[in-house]
Amino acid sequence: MINIISAVGSIGTFIMACFYLISVSIQLYQMRISFVPALGFNQILLQRDDGRLKRYNISTNGEESNRYLKLYNLGGGSAKEVIITIKHMAENKVLQKKYVSILPSKEWYLVPINDEVFHELSETIKQNGYEADLKVELEYKHNLSKKYKYLELFGKIDTFNHFSENPTYELQFVQASAIKHDD
Repeated sequence: MINIISAVGSIGTFIMACFYLISVSIQLYQMRISFVPALGFNQILLQRDDGRLKRYNISTNGEESNRYLKLYNLGGGSAKEVIITIKHMAENKVLQKKYVSILPSKEWYLVPINDEVFHELSETIKQNGYEADLKVELEYKHNLSKKYKYLELFGKIDTFNHFSENPTYELQFVQASAIKHDD
């Protein structure tokens, strides 16, 4: 009888050890995920006013900011050696290229935009087109795994509202997979 009780106790201890091992593995995996950088842009509004295009970053209290885009790292880890390339898709021409040494988590970087990028946005709206010929390529090194990640975003302009005499549009930079699901 004592042998049976001892065997049941040993089996129970083995099962509890397996559950503990699984629990620790899941926690380690969750910790690793929390150190993954997640780069992306904030919400950007475009508005035509007297034939002139104005751009607003939502996170800057609505102030006009035609000079930059805000790139955020919303993940938990630092992105190092970030290369930001803005290209014209049809011509495959590099309009602008910026380098960022490190972008810590919960931080942002102001990507200054030049006249060529701003002109492309303005022309897209003038032609009533909603697919901008802009492509943003982000290449960065993951701080934890030391591997390079590559992210390709495409410019998309959506109507935000037409309630006033100055229509407002939203500029989004989305991944190709999000565009395919949208159709």
